[in-house]
Amino acid sequence: MVKAFQDREKELLRERLLEKGRELFHQYGLKKTNIRELTAAVGIAQGSFYLFFGSKEELYFEILQEEEQTLKARLQADVFAHGEPGKEQFKRFLLHGMQLVEENAILRRVFLEDEYELMVRKLPPELIEQHIAADEDAFAPLIRAWQAAGYMQGVSAEAATGAVRAFFLTSLHKKEIGEEIFAETQELLAECLAVGLMRKGGEVL
Repeated sequence: MVKAFQDREKELLRERLLEKGRELFHQYGLKKTNIRELTAAVGIAQGSFYLFFGSKEELYFEILQEEEQTLKARLQADVFAHGEPGKEQFKRFLLHGMQLVEENAILRRVFLEDEYELMVRKLPPELIEQHIAADEDAFAPLIRAWQAAGYMQGVSAEAATGAVRAFFLTSLHKKEIGEEIFAETQELLAECLAVGLMRKGGEVL
């Protein structure tokens, strides 16, 4: 029988699962981390895990979202702190974002070490939809600032966010693109997106 927990106890255990999950996923990855190890680490029965998360993939996804929120906040602060709106600022935003992904152990595993597909195939569709909406909310202040400066005219916030998301998702195809040319390819893609999106009203490609 699964033990019932008081609200405060449940909150603390959830936080501990997130903390221990971050540690184990960082060390072993999604595939090699199991629910038995997670629950043993926080001192609860294996069946009690499902009071908190529907699967280890959902736990991993929540940790991913926390890491992404931190990254997005850093990126936004960096954009507003460096330079005037324009092509170079937008290109820096993309390339610096990819650098932060590579420096973050969890994000690197998800986007650069083939764990994305392992995770999303077991997630409820509504979680993916919420994640996409969160991206749009996070990037909205940047897009509004660029549009106020005369850029991204005629481009919807959804399309602009989709273009940014597509840039980062190319990391899932590093092997297919070619590891030896991936950095150069990213640089070229960032340049193309900057030229395409950061045009003022009368400019043409």
